[in-house]
Amino acid sequence: MSIAIGTYLKFIDAAGIDTGNNFQNFFQGETREYQGDTYIFGGFGFSGGTLDLEGGNISASLVFALNELALSVFRQATEQFWLVRIRTVWLDPDTFKEGNTFSEELYAVTGFEHDLSRLSVRLSSPLDAVQENAPRRTLTADLVGALPSTGQISLN
Repeated sequence: MSIAIGTYLKFIDAAGIDTGNNFQNFFQGETREYQGDTYIFGGFGFSGGTLDLEGGNISASLVFALNELALSVFRQATEQFWLVRIRTVWLDPDTFKEGNTFSEELYAVTGFEHDLSRLSVRLSSPLDAVQENAPRRTLTADLVGALPSTGQISLN
């Protein structure tokens, strides 16, 4: 039995606006339409998500070939707190036509590193209580009103 799987990446900024940086990793040299969006070919690998024992932190990674374009895009994604929607779809192994969506995940771009040939992008859950972001937001008086100034809160 043969199977085929394709992955679509859609990057959105912190305000939820499409950045135009949409990639797919199966149709080499082709631009594809999927669910109303256009995706160009980008030779990348996706690790899939991993979850810690408490279930609070989900992480994953993307690996791209190192080049000036990838370096520029992922520097901007990290600095501007982009999110990435990752859709993994089943493909018909004979025609490569998209079938059902296998999974859809949303991650925050949290950083990247590279060597001489590869660029690895760190992804994590956009809702992270440990880092106080939802996504990337800290509670302030401007957002939620008066905040307690001591560790003692009374519910009278």
